Amino acid sequence: MAADERSSGYYNEAREIASMAAWRAYHDLQIKELAAKSYPKAPALMNMFERAGIKPTDINSVEDLEQLPVTTKSDLARLQAENPPFGGFLTVPVNQLKRIFMSPGPIYDPQGTANEFWGWSEGFYAAGFRPRDVVINTFGYQMTPAGLMFEESLLDIGCCIIPTGVGNTETQVKLMREMGVTGFVGMASFLRKIGETAIAQGLDPRKDLALEIGYVAAEILTDTLRSEVEEMFGMRLRQGYGTADCGCLAYECSERNGMHFTSNAYVEILDPRTRETMGPGEPGEVVVTLFNPTYPLLRFGTGDLSAYTIAECACGRTAPRLTRIMGRVDQVTKVKGMFVHPQQAQAVIAKFPQVKKFQIVVTRSDEIDSLTFKLEMAEAPSAGDPFYDEIGGAIQKGIKLRPRIEIIAPGTLAENCELILDERVWDK
Repeated sequence: MAADERSSGYYNEAREIASMAAWRAYHDLQIKELAAKSYPKAPALMNMFERAGIKPTDINSVEDLEQLPVTTKSDLARLQAENPPFGGFLTVPVNQLKRIFMSPGPIYDPQGTANEFWGWSEGFYAAGFRPRDVVINTFGYQMTPAGLMFEESLLDIGCCIIPTGVGNTETQVKLMREMGVTGFVGMASFLRKIGETAIAQGLDPRKDLALEIGYVAAEILTDTLRSEVEEMFGMRLRQGYGTADCGCLAYECSERNGMHFTSNAYVEILDPRTRETMGPGEPGEVVVTLFNPTYPLLRFGTGDLSAYTIAECACGRTAPRLTRIMGRVDQVTKVKGMFVHPQQAQAVIAKFPQVKKFQIVVTRSDEIDSLTFKLEMAEAPSAGDPFYDEIGGAIQKGIKLRPRIEIIAPGTLAENCELILDERVWDK
């Protein structure tokens, strides 16, 4: 497909190129209706409004949201534990949901019956996906929502999906060659591995594969990694930003100059401490209000740090754009696309009383994340001791990632050391 065909058009033209006044009116209406209709059905919202001393009729515009507190990811996990399964935010009976997922935390993620529930179609279309693209989706299809979340939006556009999941790069290459795959969805670091496998087989990814467009998420996409993958395949690579709780929140267009806010939510950038609204270019936490009557998260704090710009975009879309994701507000850290929660790690280590103290160290080399658990023990296990396999397996089961285990002497870690030490350095 010609490059200009992938760069032109809009998924929802009336909304994506609306004037600022139209955007404002749309957001105000969505927020007003969300508060009014969801309040009587969601006990968590009733409690939130009561604590704030307001009624649903007090929420009529985006400014009125400032009267409500921010619900953090940790808050959501706690509320779900106290009031399972969805913490009082669900507005329909559980048996009326289409699917239920579980993300690290643990946090349950509901999928309602509305078409294109997660809202990624807008971003996929802006990236360049079109009807009749054959797409391999390398995100997981078990427990967490990513695989099916992306698949449903690609099907909405009219793409053909090959649900490969991650791993088995030889098979990925075979599928790409024999099925004429034109699109990729997954992590950029994994796409590079697929390309390296193809090269090791004596193939030229630019000539022997038909890949034209890729959409990546779940890890920070550096300029270096993007350029390397685009050059390797002779393709276009764009990224999106979202969460398992919320779906799509922002996405890149053909211009590759930031990620446009989705039209399916109201996005704020707030000071993580004061909750003051930040202006263009000022970093803060990404806080969202979902226009989702089934699961109405109002002022949900993602924990991600970013900034935004209101500069005009040549693609014609008028929504503000996130510049880039700058890191995390709290100690929850994303590694290889999965969130690592301190509480989860503590729960796993608590099963091994011989471990007196621990620290998780995250590093990155050659665009690949590594996870190391440093363990203080009175006596180090001998080589070949089953302890290494036991604790490694328990950690992998608890946080869905296989770690490296390093035994360190007692007293090595400071008394008040950070539980998760992120030593990764990102280029711009």
